[in-house]
Amino acid sequence: MEPNSKSEQVEKPAKKTEKNVSETPKKTVSVKWVLLIILAILITLPGAGALWLVWQQKQQLVDVESRVDEIAKLETDISQLTNSQRQLDSQLSSLKQSQLEHGDVLTKLQNQSPLTTEEIELEWALAEIRYLLNLANQRALLANDTSGAALALSLADQQIREIGDYRMQPLRELIAEEELALEAAGEADVAGIAADMLGLMGSIDKLRVVTGPKQSFYDETETEVTEQSAWREAVADIWTQLRSLVVIRQQEDAPQAVLMPEQRYFLYQNLRLQLETARFAALSGNQRMFEQSLQSASSWLEQYFVGDHRDAMLESLQAMQNQAISIETPDISGSLRWLKGFEP
Repeated sequence: MEPNSKSEQVEKPAKKTEKNVSETPKKTVSVKWVLLIILAILITLPGAGALWLVWQQKQQLVDVESRVDEIAKLETDISQLTNSQRQLDSQLSSLKQSQLEHGDVLTKLQNQSPLTTEEIELEWALAEIRYLLNLANQRALLANDTSGAALALSLADQQIREIGDYRMQPLRELIAEEELALEAAGEADVAGIAADMLGLMGSIDKLRVVTGPKQSFYDETETEVTEQSAWREAVADIWTQLRSLVVIRQQEDAPQAVLMPEQRYFLYQNLRLQLETARFAALSGNQRMFEQSLQSASSWLEQYFVGDHRDAMLESLQAMQNQAISIETPDISGSLRWLKGFEP
């Protein structure tokens, strides 16, 4: 009996030893899970930062697309203004064609009837006066060019004076009244404004764009630690690779995000279209569109450009905004109606 009891006492410590050995792997497994969770958190944080940066880039692309829509709208406005300019050119061509037809009529009259030299000269002079009066009305009504209309009336009056026919004295009085009305209406230097616009558009390429976001790429190599565990080396390697992919953008001296260097073409092109719209508005006498285009161009310059050239261009645009291109032209058709009813 005693030997058996001793053997049982010897076997009991052995069972405790086996229990301690079985608990050690469980603790090792739990430590591995904790390490895996920590590793997942470390991997997820840089990924979230990268997703935030991608979202920010998408917002900038949306802003660029909206700017492209504005450029398309400006191109539509310029197309409409171009069509109006073509109509004006067509009307002027019709007037020239009418003048040629009058010359043909005088030639036929000369061939059909034995007119004297004085009569031929009078008919030709009347045709020239009619052409000048038509031109004066076109310049005043269609182009709002009071100076051009006054010059045409002055030339017509000079032609009447050279004829020396007392019967045309009422026509000279009407022309004098119309010249006074044009002088009282004022003058808009549309041609000068259009020339200044061309000069500004020629200097757009000299403008400097606001400094865009810089790109700094982190490609640093981590120093190797000799006595690191296996999981620390793996985490350091993954962290280094993620940092080499992340791009950090910083804004310098700009009110809001600007376009990337490869997208600066849109800045220059949009400014050029706005100035072109203002130029066509000036030529067509559209005061409202002229002021709106100049205001948009000024805002665009202040927002996206810097430097001395930008400041000089802003001063020129502000000076143009104070100029009137649309004036109320008087009716100067009385002299033309009188001439049509005159019979030499």
